[in-house]
Amino acid sequence: MNVSMKRYLKVLPALLTPIFLTLSFPDHDQGWLIWIALVPLLVVCARLHPAVSFCLGLVVGMLGLFGIFGWAFDIPGFRYFHGLAAAFYLGLYPAAWCAIVSSGLRIGLAPIIVAPLAWVSLDFLKIHAGFLSFPWASLAHSQHRYPVVLQISAITGEYGVTFLIVLVNAAIASMLLKSGGCRQQVFAAAAVFSVLVFGIFQPSTGLPSRYFRVAAVQPCISPGEQDRDPGQTNTLNRLESLTAKAALSSPGLIVWPETAVLNLPSSAKIVGRLEDKSRTHDAHLLIGASERVKFNNYSLDRASSQSVRSYNAAYLIHTAIGPPQEPYRKNVLVPFGEYLPLSDRIKWPSWFVAEGFQTMPGDRLTIFTLQDGTKAGVLICWENLFPQLARNEVMAGADLLVNLVNDAWLGKKHAPAQHSSASVLRAVENGVPVVVASNWGPSLIIDPKGRILKRSDAFSYDTVTGDVPLQKKKTVYTRYGDLFAWICITTMFLVFICIAVNSISLKKRAGIR
Repeated sequence: MNVSMKRYLKVLPALLTPIFLTLSFPDHDQGWLIWIALVPLLVVCARLHPAVSFCLGLVVGMLGLFGIFGWAFDIPGFRYFHGLAAAFYLGLYPAAWCAIVSSGLRIGLAPIIVAPLAWVSLDFLKIHAGFLSFPWASLAHSQHRYPVVLQISAITGEYGVTFLIVLVNAAIASMLLKSGGCRQQVFAAAAVFSVLVFGIFQPSTGLPSRYFRVAAVQPCISPGEQDRDPGQTNTLNRLESLTAKAALSSPGLIVWPETAVLNLPSSAKIVGRLEDKSRTHDAHLLIGASERVKFNNYSLDRASSQSVRSYNAAYLIHTAIGPPQEPYRKNVLVPFGEYLPLSDRIKWPSWFVAEGFQTMPGDRLTIFTLQDGTKAGVLICWENLFPQLARNEVMAGADLLVNLVNDAWLGKKHAPAQHSSASVLRAVENGVPVVVASNWGPSLIIDPKGRILKRSDAFSYDTVTGDVPLQKKKTVYTRYGDLFAWICITTMFLVFICIAVNSISLKKRAGIR
């Protein structure tokens, strides 16, 4: 066996990492595997030059992304070259992580120091990367079935859960590499023990001030079903029927999913029907709706059709609370899905980006106030993936968060389950209940500790109703935000300085020799 073949064989164990990562998320949902998923990659990278580690991390990252996001090829218009471009970009994050870890190991930094710091720093960058942001399926999301593990996020945000996962992987890798004695394993074990103890006792703290009954309607509207008048009529009848079913348990709020109604403000007849239903059932209706608004002085180069702005919005309907409140308009849009990024600067090729209808982002938060004083914040679609947005709504006074979702365009695979797992983190981080009203499901009612109280069956007509505890006490994360992440980033910056100083020192020594 020649030398090059031996080198290839030494790299092969790293291919276990994308397999473990894929199995850790829905539809397989084996979250326990995430605690060892990075070990093979770490062990291999420990013996490689940082440049080689970067390349290996890119390959492993792309394979893992294809495994986790295989459902993307069910999206209409999504082609293999879109998949390759997305996987290459997102694969740069694990590639950079591998290079950083490899560089740190070369100067004697312990894996349990550099690995979790680097991963959290890169995760933070990925969430705040503008139109390139894509925080779907973070390592922390894999733990959505284990509320005890998630309680630490009430202090650290989801970054703390991610840090712990990478810490454990690094400690196991160090044991296999037989480096640093057993100190790293003892530290990791102590960290896990502390988090679990905190998680066990945390749910018993913070007694609710009261309970509030809420219901979510799941109409299972197929893509294109509302494009014709008969389809709109049928879906509205279905929504009203499910609403009547949900109203039997007398909820204070009934939620319809994202874009359940098309262009709601322009149809006085539909608004009247909804007001009548709200009056009949004595409940607030929170409606996901598309919205088109005309503006007189609106530049044509900033809109897709004349002087019309299109929004993805949510409306609160109840005749007893006075004048209609301002709708919530989705703040964080899906790039290339709801709008073309940098369209005023870049002429995207038609073979890569299909010409689509441009949706405008909202520019403010709207917290809906219900008749009994309860305040509801809204997250539309993938806005639940952005921790800072949920935190801002709770800081603005929201007692509960409502996530309106329509994942029908993602196909009937595991995308909806992956998507909804992030809402569990948003509940724990802010200590508020979260209601997920999903078109195709699963629709969820989640308590402030991340426990799922009610869950609907996916891809079916259904409703979920439950009593959620409301509490006024704000979590550490809500009060201080991403402080933990910034501590990791600052420490990582110091690690970079150590790596740079060591590299310069080695070059000087080589020059003297």
